Amino acid sequence: MTVQQIVKDLILYNQNLVIEELMKHDDSIWDSLQNFDENTEVLEWWLVTPYMAELLKENGEVIFSDYDCYWWGRTTSGQALYMDWVIQEIARQTER
Repeated sequence: MTVQQIVKDLILYNQNLVIEELMKHDDSIWDSLQNFDENTEVLEWWLVTPYMAELLKENGEVIFSDYDCYWWGRTTSGQALYMDWVIQEIARQTER
């Protein structure tokens, strides 16, 4: 897949407000984050497909899955999604 295909088809919506509200009302969410430690600073939350969540998780990215949804905890901000190192890496891994 190209980086453009990944961004268009597998990364769905920015969900900062949704996750922030969930976290305000449920502290246990922090315990269910995958690939998260105290040195990780999540700057944005993105709703992603289950397939993308798995690819991101395999590449060490923060993933929260609950409510039949998958969110990516993006640790960069201020640049286009396709410019993130992990998106470039996933595109390379999924090239056919």
